[in-house]
Amino acid sequence: MNLKTELRQLVLIGLVALVVFANSAGGDFVYDDNRQILRNPLIQDTSQFKKALTSDVWAFKGDGTVAASNYYRPTFVAWLILLFKLFGASPAGWHLANLLLHAGICLLAYLLSRRLGFGPAAAFAVALLFAVHPAHTESVAWISGSPDLLFGVFFLGSLWFAMNHAEKRHDATAQDARRGFALDLAPALVFYAFALGAKEIGLLAFPLFYLIYSRPAPVNGEAPAGKDVVSPADGPVDLRPRSANILPVIPFAVLAAIYFLARWAALGAISLPPDGGGVPLTQTLLTLPSIFVFYLRQILFPLWLGPNYPLRPVETVELLRFGLPLFVALAAAALFALLARRSFAQKFGFALFGLTLLPAMNATAFPVEQLVHDRYLYLPLLGFLWLTIPYFEQLAGKLAPASKNTAPAVIAVLLALPLGWQTFLYNRVWSTDFSLWSEAVTVDPQSAFNWLQYAAALSEKGRIDEAVAAYNNSIDIRPTPLAFYGKARNLLAQNKSDEAVYDIRTVIELPNEQVNAYTLYQAYELLAMALSQQQKYEEAELYLFQARRRLPIYFAALTEKLAVVMYQKGAKSNALRELEAARSQARTEFLPESKTVLLRLGMLYGELNRKDEARGALQEYLRLTDQIQDTTTLGDRRQALALLKSLQ
Repeated sequence: MNLKTELRQLVLIGLVALVVFANSAGGDFVYDDNRQILRNPLIQDTSQFKKALTSDVWAFKGDGTVAASNYYRPTFVAWLILLFKLFGASPAGWHLANLLLHAGICLLAYLLSRRLGFGPAAAFAVALLFAVHPAHTESVAWISGSPDLLFGVFFLGSLWFAMNHAEKRHDATAQDARRGFALDLAPALVFYAFALGAKEIGLLAFPLFYLIYSRPAPVNGEAPAGKDVVSPADGPVDLRPRSANILPVIPFAVLAAIYFLARWAALGAISLPPDGGGVPLTQTLLTLPSIFVFYLRQILFPLWLGPNYPLRPVETVELLRFGLPLFVALAAAALFALLARRSFAQKFGFALFGLTLLPAMNATAFPVEQLVHDRYLYLPLLGFLWLTIPYFEQLAGKLAPASKNTAPAVIAVLLALPLGWQTFLYNRVWSTDFSLWSEAVTVDPQSAFNWLQYAAALSEKGRIDEAVAAYNNSIDIRPTPLAFYGKARNLLAQNKSDEAVYDIRTVIELPNEQVNAYTLYQAYELLAMALSQQQKYEEAELYLFQARRRLPIYFAALTEKLAVVMYQKGAKSNALRELEAARSQARTEFLPESKTVLLRLGMLYGELNRKDEARGALQEYLRLTDQIQDTTTLGDRRQALALLKSLQ
C-alpha cells in the first residue's frame, strides 16, 4: 500500500474520531469541572501558578499546607492553566481541546501499529475501533477526563521516539549514537516526563521501554505483526547481552523515581485514603476478579454505560460473586498470555493492557461505590486491540486467503458503526449535570453517591422538593456529611430552618477524621446562616468561633461569615476588628470567599466615612480577584466596582 493510501486512512481516522464525539462539544461544565476549573483560583491567578504546579490537583480546597487529594498531576494542572487563559469559563473551547487530543491519539495509534509491524488494514482496524469505542466517552466528553488524553498523547509519543532510538542502536557508530540521543532519546524522555505528570499510571508503564529496547532487529525496517524476527531466515536475531537492553531503560526508570519522590513530597505521603475510606485489603483481593471481568465486558460488550456502576466489594467467597468471575478472569488471562507469545506486537499489546489497567484493579484506592470507571480503559483498550487483532487477521487469512489484506478493515468498519452510534448517544449524557446524574441513578439506583449528585443537580434547577427527596434517598442508603449538608441547604430554601439546623449539627458533631475539611467548613457556614435567619446571632457567633479553631486553614473565609453575623446584630465595631485581623490571611488563602474579607472591609469603611481606607480595601479586593471567574466572585466584583465609583 502506498503512502497516499495510508495518508487517506489517517485522515479518515481523524475525521471519524472528531465526528463521533462532535456532539460533546456543546456540553457544559459538569461534575468536577465546576470546582476544578470554575472555582479554582490556582489555575486562574497567575501569582498562584507555582503553587498549583507543586501541589495536588485539589489543593485549592484548602490552604496548600495539607494535600486535599491523592493526585499530583502537574501536566494536567498546566493544561488547565493554559486552557483557562485561552477559553476562560466558556466550555466549548475546553471540549474542542479534548476532541483534538483524542483525534491525535487515534492517529498515533495507527502510526505505532505500523511501527509494531501491523499491515495497513490491521493498523486501520486498531485505530478505527479505538476512535469510536463508547468506553472513551468519559475521557473525551467530560472536560475533567483529560488526564487520560494527556497521558495518551505524551506516553504514545514517548514510545514513538523510543522506537526510533532503539532502531538506531543496531549497528550504530558512536557518532550515530550521540545523534540518536539528541534526536530520539531526549524527546522520548521529555514526553515520558510529561506523561508521568498527566497520570500516575506512568509509574507502572516504563517496563514497556524495556520491551522496545529488547526487540529483535526488524527485517527491512518492519517485522510482521504476526511473528517475531527470530531466525536467520527471517532476519537478524538480537544477540546482545540482556544488560545492553537494560541500559537505555535506566533514564526512564530514573524519571519515574523522580516523579515518585516529587509526588510523595507534594502529598506528604506515598498514598492517601479516599474520602470515606477505601476497601479493606481482603475484600480488594476478593473483588479483583469482578473488576477485571467488568472491564473485559466494557471492552467487548459496551452496552451498559454510566458514570458509576453497581459493582460493590466482595466480602465473602461465593460462587456467583467470586468463583465465577475468578474462573472467567483466569481463563481470559491465560488466553491473553497465549496470544502474547505469538508475536512482539501482541506481547507489547499485552504489556500495555496489563500495566495501564493494573492501578484500576486496586480497590483500596477507591470509594466503595466507585470501584470502576470507563475512563480507566482509555489506553488499556489500545493494548487489547494490539493483542487480539493480529490473531483475527491471521485467522481471516487462513479462512479466506484472498481477503487477508482487507478483512480486518472491513470487519472493523462493520463493528465501528454500532459502536460509534452508541458513543454518539452516550455523549449526550455528559452534556449537563442533570442528564449525567439522572442516568447515574438509573444505572445504579442503590448508590448513595449517585443520589447525592442527582439531588444537587435538582437543587441547581430549582426543584427543591425533589432535591430533598433525593437527599433522603442518599441518606437512607448510606448517611454521609455531604448528603446532610445538601439536604439542609434545600430545607433552608423551604424556610424549614429548624430541620436544617438539626441536619447541619449532625455534620459538625462528627470527628474531623470522618468529614472532609471543606464540607465541614460549608456546614459551619450554613449553620451560621440558618441561626441568623432565626435571629440567634450569639449562637451563630459561637459556632463560627468554634469553626475557626477547628479549621484554621479557612480562618479568613470563616471570619468574613463571622463579621456578617456581627454586623447583622449591630456590632459593627466588632465586625470591623475581626475583618482587620483577618486581612493578612485573606491574601493567602485559596478560597475565593476568603478575599471577600476585603470587600466587607471596604463596605464598612465606606459606612464609617473612612473613604481612603475604603478605596484601598476595595482596590485590593479587585486586584486579588482580577482573574477569578466563578459566578459569586464576579457578582461581588460588580458590587465592589459600584461602591468604589460612589466613593470617587
